[in-house]
Amino acid sequence: MDRQQIALKLTIDGLELPFKIDTFEDRLILQKAVYLAQAIGVHLGYYYQWYLRGPYCPSLTRDEYAIAGELAWDFDESKGWTLDSVSRGRLKNLTNIIEKSERRELSRKLELLASVHFLVSRKQVHSSESKEILTTLKNFGKDFSEEEVREAMRELQKYELLTW
Repeated sequence: MDRQQIALKLTIDGLELPFKIDTFEDRLILQKAVYLAQAIGVHLGYYYQWYLRGPYCPSLTRDEYAIAGELAWDFDESKGWTLDSVSRGRLKNLTNIIEKSERRELSRKLELLASVHFLVSRKQVHSSESKEILTTLKNFGKDFSEEEVREAMRELQKYELLTW
């Protein structure tokens, strides 16, 4: 593992998520959780673009597979390393958003949170109005309700991922 991959593994551990990439939902959860970790200030160096399921980073996917390959051989170079205390604190705060729920529910929630954050922070929507955000999401083929968008906005604000 290189240093970025070690930091990635430590971030996933800090979020108390299993490092699993077996299913599409597993990979989506890791993509969106890492996106949100960076949004809250954990500097990992991944760059996201919009894709079918919201913000996506191809280099993160490559690193996930590389790490999973090493872990499959019971080889974990992240042992003995730690993230800085500020990053650990931010991840601990973010674990409040990442509920221990069924994988499908968690992947949907993280997709929504990351998508709303991406659209707002990159000025893809012109206001903080849930209706405008919902319309933009629907234009991208998303089937979230206005109440889900409002709740996502409340959570993003509560955990200081977005400020208006």
